[in-house]
Order: sequence, then C-alpha cells, then structure tokens
Amino acid sequence: MTFDTGTWWLITIILTALLGCIGALVSRSIFKSLDEHSSDIKEVRENYTTRKDHKTDIDAVRREMKEVRSEMRTEIQTLSEDIKEVKETCLRKDVFEHNMLRLENKMDALTKFLMERRD
Repeated sequence: MTFDTGTWWLITIILTALLGCIGALVSRSIFKSLDEHSSDIKEVRENYTTRKDHKTDIDAVRREMKEVRSEMRTEIQTLSEDIKEVKETCLRKDVFEHNMLRLENKMDALTKFLMERRD
C-alpha cells in the first residue's frame, strides 16, 4: 500500500485538527482553574485581616477574659462566705427535729396537765 501526497496531507490535517482540539480542551480547563484561583485570591485580599489587627483583637479578648475570671472569683468567694454563714446561723435538720420533738412533748405534758386539772 502506497500513500501518495494527498493522503499524507489529509493525515497531517487530521492530526493537526485533533491536536488543536485536545490543546483547546486542556487550555480551557487550565485557564478556567486559573480564573477560579484568581477570583479566590481576590476574595481573600478583600476579606483578610492583618496580623496586627488580629493580635489587637486577641489581646482585647484576653483582657476581657481576665476581667471575667476575676469577677467570677470574687462572686464565688462571696457565695462561699454566704454558704458558711448559712451553715453557722441556720438550723440543721436533726436539730430542728429534736426541737420539734421537745416542743411536742411539752405540748403533750401541758395537755395532760390541763386534762387532769379539769377533772
């Protein structure tokens, strides 16, 4: 099988067209991803904060946290003192029950005395 000049031209044109299509598809996908990356970079540049701003924000939050911690410590200490005071000044359950039992016994004795006196 022999190829004449026209056949070689046809094969060359077909190969060139195929390479052109493949190149167009590859360049399209590459340039599309480059466009996406450039838009992402633009968005980052518009929305980023500088290290200095970030540091000042963190320092402000740390100061606020220190204030909250100190306030919480003082509140906990006052609550602890209040609880100690309540423990010292209030009756316990067993003491209350003992006093109620004594009162009940006195009431029974008084009722018994009154009933005996009436008769």
